[in-house]
Amino acid sequence: DKRTSILTGMTPTGIPGPAHADEPMPCLLVVDDDLDILRVVRFYLNKLHYKVVVASSGKEALCLLRDNPDIELVLSDVMMPEMSGLDLLKILRQSDEWSDLPIILISADSESSKKVVGLNLGADDFITKPFNFDELMARVGNHLRLRRLQKQLVLANTKLTQQNERMSENLEAARRAQMALLPDQFPENEHLRFGFRYLPVQRVGGDFFDTISLHEGRYIGLFVADVCGHGIAAAFVTAMTKITFRNACFLSADPATVMSSMNRELTQTLKGSYVTAFYAVYDTETHTLAYSGGGHPPLFLWRSQSQTVEELHSQETFLGFFDNITYSADSVQVSPGDRLLLYTDGLFEAHNAEEQDFGLHRVKDLMAEQPERPIESLLDDMVRRVTSFVKKNPLEDDITIVGLDVLS
Repeated sequence: DKRTSILTGMTPTGIPGPAHADEPMPCLLVVDDDLDILRVVRFYLNKLHYKVVVASSGKEALCLLRDNPDIELVLSDVMMPEMSGLDLLKILRQSDEWSDLPIILISADSESSKKVVGLNLGADDFITKPFNFDELMARVGNHLRLRRLQKQLVLANTKLTQQNERMSENLEAARRAQMALLPDQFPENEHLRFGFRYLPVQRVGGDFFDTISLHEGRYIGLFVADVCGHGIAAAFVTAMTKITFRNACFLSADPATVMSSMNRELTQTLKGSYVTAFYAVYDTETHTLAYSGGGHPPLFLWRSQSQTVEELHSQETFLGFFDNITYSADSVQVSPGDRLLLYTDGLFEAHNAEEQDFGLHRVKDLMAEQPERPIESLLDDMVRRVTSFVKKNPLEDDITIVGLDVLS
């Protein structure tokens, strides 16, 4: 019997159906120049509710593939006239449309070298005649499952890519909004020179600074803040800090009053977050620098006369966490040739692969190097030194540096 000569073991066990009840059964293409084999294989596949199309040659198989885009797997004989199964395999693997289509080759030649040739050309499996029906169906089922898993993976990756693109667009919008929060110009004063550098570790960061001119330019305020965290959440807190500072800074030239007002407002809006900050106000008439801070690193003051760097500390805690804090201020005299430097902890906590921090001492050393150079030159050198120090180790925190030169 022709049927039993090509198929043995007819029990249809373990045949995979559709992944979901509302999905159609897979469509298979069977290619063989032996019409009897086509009829037998088609009969049993139809009996298992597979949708089956058949072709008696490789050329006919190509036509059927073009007309039936729902074909999910090809079963092809190897030895056929005009176009062999191997030639058909080459064409399919070289096409963009069918390069990933599961292809199982069937041959009466059991030599392993022929199997190796087919597998090297891109066949997914190789079955030798006569074949066991259960084995054939198990292999068909495995390849169909892999095919559908690949489709699901592609679909999931496509959705993930779309989500990432939307997130990237949102991050870019947040970055533009955050950059708009930074001052686009400094207060005009012929006796002062300003400079800043801002390096967020992500497209949006948690650092923020601002400059303000008060009382018709008599007072110049420098404000630097570091929000807990990074990313969009930190950017929102940064925006609130900017608004809060702008609401408070015009109330008084006293930095302690401004900091206390900001803390009262931020404790009402920040839930579980906090902000470290330092606010310094320079009086251009008396040359006095008043300052107040909340959990922030010290302000560095380069003294041109003594050629030393002073650390101006403030002992108060950070903003937005405790509502019963009253901030205090201190003051120092500033002379022409002096230089002020405010920064966030990302500068001195930047570390290299050996877990060595850049450190406050290196920041102070840089201020002492060539102190006569302009503030912009110092800031460029500072960024260059810290990036050279960490080398390929990525920065883990935003870096903001704000400098002010007091000219003669």
